[in-house]
Amino acid sequence: MRKQVRIQFGETVEMPFNVNSFSAELSKSGVAQSSHFEVQVTGPGASAIERNIMLRCDTVDIPGRTIASTEYRIYGPLRKVGYGAIYTDVSISMLMSEDFRERSYFEQWHDKIINTGAFGSGAGGKHNPSYYDDYVGTVTIRQFGSAGDLMSVHTLQEAYPLAIGPVQMSWSNADLVKQQINFGYRDYKVVYNKVDQPGLGAAFGFSFGRDGLGLSASLPGIGNVSLSDGLNITGSFKTPFGLIRKI
Repeated sequence: MRKQVRIQFGETVEMPFNVNSFSAELSKSGVAQSSHFEVQVTGPGASAIERNIMLRCDTVDIPGRTIASTEYRIYGPLRKVGYGAIYTDVSISMLMSEDFRERSYFEQWHDKIINTGAFGSGAGGKHNPSYYDDYVGTVTIRQFGSAGDLMSVHTLQEAYPLAIGPVQMSWSNADLVKQQINFGYRDYKVVYNKVDQPGLGAAFGFSFGRDGLGLSASLPGIGNVSLSDGLNITGSFKTPFGLIRKI
């Protein structure tokens, strides 16, 4: 039972903390675990190494954001007026293959940004910068719940590696070698799947029968769409995030 306290003006309120309420809240929405994630890096050119990076990435930063503001006053105290958003750089760390293929992937990406000629992957004159649209990519961070359900998707748009961290080698130990990469990006989008709320994504269905192929879809903001002429065998899938690009 919650305790009640009397505060100023004679109002009676409930104490904000209660063990039963706390337990019920945890049971309803769970507790996120930092180990339940995957990172998908998509560079300016297709590469099989991107699959390695997804499997080997062991740490990642969920993007932070700050509102840029300026001080403004007509009279009285100053107001801080927001005028833009500033995103923090995102750092990832990954376990390296013996041949350092993951590091090589990012070094070649760097050469596409500023052609140093060191890796033979740049275009144009040596040390010349490339066109922005030619070297930006996408970084997608997916966070999962304890049951393996997809809970949130964070997409860094127009991303590219700002810094390739140094790798220290040493005779004094046999530790696993890790590589850190810092990403800059122009913008990011995030979609959350709240476990105590109904899903808001698209639902698709397909069928195949003697008369042909049938397709149906329920799209948020559009409604139900169907095209079918045979419905003997059916199957369906649903995502709370709508259409998610798979690379």
